Amino acid sequence: MMCLKVGILNDGSKKLDGSPQPHKRRRFLVCDHVQPHRGDEYLFYFGDVQTLCPDHHDIVKQREEQRGYSSQVDESGWPVDPNHPANR
Repeated sequence: MMCLKVGILNDGSKKLDGSPQPHKRRRFLVCDHVQPHRGDEYLFYFGDVQTLCPDHHDIVKQREEQRGYSSQVDESGWPVDPNHPANR
C-alpha cells in the first residue's frame, strides 16, 4: 500500500527506494494492523490489516506510530500530515 503511493509495485522483494532487497529473510510482505492494537486482543484478531513491504512496516510505519504523525512531504517540501508540528 505505501509502496504504491510512491509508484513502486512491490511483492516484498524491493526496498523503500525500489532497489532489490538484498536480505533473503526480508523478501516477503508483512501483515500490518492499520490501527495499532497495542495489546488489545480484539483489534489484534479482528482489526483492519494491510500488507506492507518490510521496510515500510519496520521503518516508516513504526516511526509514524511513535511520533504520532507522518514525515511525508508534498512536492514543495511541506509536510502533508495535518498532525505534523509544522501544520499546527
